[in-house]
Amino acid sequence: MTGSTIDDIGWTSASLESAPDVWSSSVGDDDRRLLWKDATAGRRDAGEAAYTAVRTSLRAGLDAVGFATVRNVIAPDAPEAELITGLSFLLDEIGGAVPQNARGDLWTVLRDQDGDGATELGFHCDTCDLLVLLCLQPAADGGGMTKLASARRVHDIIARERPDALALLREEWRFDRTGRAGRQIIDTPILFTQDDGTVGCYYQTRTVRASATLDARRLEALDHLDEVLYRPEIAFGLRLDAGDLLLIRNSRVLHGRSPYVDRPGPEARRILRAWMDER
Repeated sequence: MTGSTIDDIGWTSASLESAPDVWSSSVGDDDRRLLWKDATAGRRDAGEAAYTAVRTSLRAGLDAVGFATVRNVIAPDAPEAELITGLSFLLDEIGGAVPQNARGDLWTVLRDQDGDGATELGFHCDTCDLLVLLCLQPAADGGGMTKLASARRVHDIIARERPDALALLREEWRFDRTGRAGRQIIDTPILFTQDDGTVGCYYQTRTVRASATLDARRLEALDHLDEVLYRPEIAFGLRLDAGDLLLIRNSRVLHGRSPYVDRPGPEARRILRAWMDER
């Protein structure tokens, strides 16, 4: 990573911090108002320049590092229906929403459920092209940070340290997702080479460990993968403030969430989520 360019998608936490303009941009208050007036009306007008800037920034970040953020893209206290309409318009040229659960929901608001926020959400990939997260209210205690890891960097570290484990991770594994949205049974390598030469990933530690008969070698490979993912130089922590938008390309970036302690009422953490297939 040099300046505003990235020569290799295998980024680290330090390289991301040194060049935030590669993956992050922001919208000024005046542009935000123009943008959302157009978005909720469903047509481009006075906010055309802001729309183009946001779309260009998101595309650039997704292509460079596999994720992108736009700060202050909305007024987070807008009605939920307006947020969904506006985001659908804003992201229409990037992707379209697909069901993210067995009920067929296209948009859901994530909240703490019976204290589950106190448990860390491990690194994984979702079964869609793009994960969309819009922060409506961050956790009051400062937790609940999104954690990101580069599949390429993880691949290269394991190739150097444990080529035997990498060989296993490049074999097919079975993920049993019975009762969830999308494909119920997925047979895929965890790390693999994509058609464009980039390193791809698909991982859900709970489903793969629960659904397959794993011998000691495969269990050890998974343990090593998890250990690498949680190294500080690999696990990049990203805090989203109210009004911030994050897009993650699942085929190149693994994601998780740090634990948090929620507060009842208006300070409770809320994240609007969508799954999208890329256009």
